[in-house]
Amino acid sequence: MSKNIIVIIFLFQFSYMFSQTDEGKIYVDSSPQIEKLIAKKIEYNKTHIPVQANYKIQIFYGSENGAIRNQNKFRELFPGTSCSLEYDSPNWKVKVGYYKTRLEADKHLYEIRLTFGDAIVLEPKKQ
Repeated sequence: MSKNIIVIIFLFQFSYMFSQTDEGKIYVDSSPQIEKLIAKKIEYNKTHIPVQANYKIQIFYGSENGAIRNQNKFRELFPGTSCSLEYDSPNWKVKVGYYKTRLEADKHLYEIRLTFGDAIVLEPKKQ
């Protein structure tokens, strides 16, 4: 009997705690020093930590002439996106873009495939 009373009291206190807060809002109480430190770290990261562009999109794999032709076509259609040729004996590759996430690459892949139907996203190289 006493266990049931303890459980009931606990449930009432627990429900009372949650009825006191605004629904869907979380409040974090931290010191001003911590806020300043977080702000400094964010500013430091903006200027000192390099952005790694791990994902690329390959739009062509084949002959040198085909690679140059596809590179030129890509540069005309997407002037703001980087584009490079790579030689992987015996074939040439045309790789485009620098994407931090797979989602970013997939979004651009959709546009690119309208012209370059065989385009694929390349995974980051394992180090």
